[in-house]
Amino acid sequence: MKLPKHDRMTVAILTVFFAILIFHAMFNPDKILFSTDDNLGTIAQIKSHLPNAFIGYWSDSPLLGSGNGRVPLGWTSLWMRLLPSSIFKNWYHALNLVGASIFLALFLRDRGLSVPSQVMGLLTAFWLGSNLTLTYAGHMLKYPTLFLAMATFWCITRAVCQHGVAWSLFTGVALGLMFLEQQDVAIFICFFVAAFGLYEFIRVNGLRIPALILRFIPMLICALLISGPTLLAIYASNISATKDKSSSPAEVPQQKWEFATQWSWPPEECIDFIAPGYLGWRSGEPEGPYWGRMGRSAGWEQTHQGFMNFKLENHYIGAIPVFLALFALFVVLINRTARPGPPFESTGVQTLSKAEIIFWSCAALIALLLSFGKYFPLYYLFYHLPLISSIRNPNKFLHIFQIAMGILAAYGFDLAIRSRATDAAEIKKFSR
Repeated sequence: MKLPKHDRMTVAILTVFFAILIFHAMFNPDKILFSTDDNLGTIAQIKSHLPNAFIGYWSDSPLLGSGNGRVPLGWTSLWMRLLPSSIFKNWYHALNLVGASIFLALFLRDRGLSVPSQVMGLLTAFWLGSNLTLTYAGHMLKYPTLFLAMATFWCITRAVCQHGVAWSLFTGVALGLMFLEQQDVAIFICFFVAAFGLYEFIRVNGLRIPALILRFIPMLICALLISGPTLLAIYASNISATKDKSSSPAEVPQQKWEFATQWSWPPEECIDFIAPGYLGWRSGEPEGPYWGRMGRSAGWEQTHQGFMNFKLENHYIGAIPVFLALFALFVVLINRTARPGPPFESTGVQTLSKAEIIFWSCAALIALLLSFGKYFPLYYLFYHLPLISSIRNPNKFLHIFQIAMGILAAYGFDLAIRSRATDAAEIKKFSR
């Protein structure tokens, strides 16, 4: 079901309004967005080396200078080159949040969800929780990674449902550009992109292996052409660093495990999803210091060395979105054996909605469990997959969890609207 153009424009306008509402202070020319990383000086320094840095550059900021390598020609570096440093610093997070929100709205629109449901979904996914509040910490490259991830999800649906190679190439472009941003988060997201692409293909086309290969090979080739050289350079750098560390007797598997999983999401802190500030706002915040255990250094209880905790974002999503997500799953479960009917109609939308809700419920659960890291026993198996042991901070899976929750909340809201509309129609019919 396609929505009228004015409805699509409404979603875009509302998304821009959210960005202006939250970042409105940045209109003051005397203010700069504060973040603990990615400060204005660093951005200005990198910008000063562009466009030569696309090939390679040398920084004279240390005493004797050092080779800083190459800046990939990607989404972030392009905007960094085009915009003044202060505007880039103040508005780049908002730009990517708006982009991610619009692609999520397009994704939900293609599934026949109403405009209010789309707005509920994008608010939950990108304008609450860590996906918004991590702005305080900076983490500049995570935001374009999320934007390009959402573009990939939308494009891959089009690639699967519409025959032709064009959408496969668009998907490959989005995927390749995503890997030019923050590679560790991109790898985590890629597991879910691959699972969704396979699910979507089987749902639409069945398990036809030759067609599956023909549909996905152009994506992979295009993505590798864009990001392959950068990924190979990063991989070679990691291998070199690993060899250097292996020569040190202090580097042992247990230390590597502790280093990689230090920022694991403690399961008891899931209360933060519905109770803002219950465990404090963030580390070092005078009015609400964080007193949980995320980021705690191994052995801190015995030695009191390292971090007691360290957290700079808030993961509050809200009781209403969480309830709507659970409501969507509940409706699916109770309708599995029941006759077709409200809130699911006996149409193709029924099958799509149920399958989608089950998929994204599984995705949310898996992402949440993996975010537990060292607090989830099976993460140790995931940790031993190729390249995964070199990635720190399992709590990065919460970015994917929040997107999945946004999609589920949108479905839950849409089901609630349809249920109420059906009930109203039945009452009106009965009153006649």
